[in-house]
Amino acid sequence: MTTGTMESYLREQPEVLARQLEVLPQQIADALEVTGATGTSRVLLVGSGTSHHASRLAASSFTRPVRALVPTDALHFPGDLVLGPDLLVVGVSQSGRSTGTRAVLDRARGAGAATLLLTGEPTSGPHPALDVACGPETVGAKTKGFTATVLALHLLGRALDGHGPGPALAAAPEAAAVALAEAVAPVAAVVADPAPTDVHIVTWGPWRPVADEGALKILETARVPTEVWDVEEFLHGPQRRLHPGSLLVVVGEAGPLADRAERLADFVVETGGRALHVVAGGAAGADAAHARVSLPLGDPDVARLAAVVPLQLLAVELTRARGLSPEEEVFPDFYVRLGSKAVTA
Repeated sequence: MTTGTMESYLREQPEVLARQLEVLPQQIADALEVTGATGTSRVLLVGSGTSHHASRLAASSFTRPVRALVPTDALHFPGDLVLGPDLLVVGVSQSGRSTGTRAVLDRARGAGAATLLLTGEPTSGPHPALDVACGPETVGAKTKGFTATVLALHLLGRALDGHGPGPALAAAPEAAAVALAEAVAPVAAVVADPAPTDVHIVTWGPWRPVADEGALKILETARVPTEVWDVEEFLHGPQRRLHPGSLLVVVGEAGPLADRAERLADFVVETGGRALHVVAGGAAGADAAHARVSLPLGDPDVARLAAVVPLQLLAVELTRARGLSPEEEVFPDFYVRLGSKAVTA
């Protein structure tokens, strides 16, 4: 495997997903036995940033009641969230060091709930840990760690009901490979000189976590203003911010809402901006002003997992187009100073 750069990790994703399908089913079964989680009737997924987006994206595989919360909501605004032995709390943290997530796990364990830490860097600790099996990723902006976490959570949700991966999830490695191949030319077209100065991502319904993760990757690396809107909401005010340096990104599946976004994209291009479609079941094209990544529609969960890959590539290429490095750590001591990550796991 290649290592060391955001792009090299990004390109490992099909291989990582294939490896997960081989090793994780048994490891998840072992983890569920240790935690006693099969006897629980509710699930809470807790994580921040990339981990929270992954949790939201994979929640569809849990048939029992499931909530995906950031640590602040889980700790301070629980509402009807009742901790107890019928609850499985899954802390999702790539580093395993997110202090907010660990605090939720500690509180849940103290209340008798089953706890599990889902991480890319498992170490010894008070909570059983499940390695997502993505291998090292020594850059700040996670790519393979994100898709690996999504697939691991899908597998975990199915395992709680006694099911294996199934044919749909088995297609995830190929779907990621297709998404990467299809994205290269369209992404290169829309970031060509001059590079966009701001990014507006429009989406709808269950595609929102995909868009949110794409926006986070762009913010982490290219450091340009990036926002995510429901496509209808964008038409009621945010469109006033469009200008010739804007890039509109459409994320979703073919259908009536994609048609609505298509008209919006046409408008953006008419004003001198650019548009990129990442649409399952849509058309393909690498026009410099109006480019399109076509993804197989297939299983919705797999389509949404794969749709993240073109957005990751967009983040890398937009960063380079701005003369920056995707690997640069802008504030190396930030997490320590703010206390958001423990110094050691």
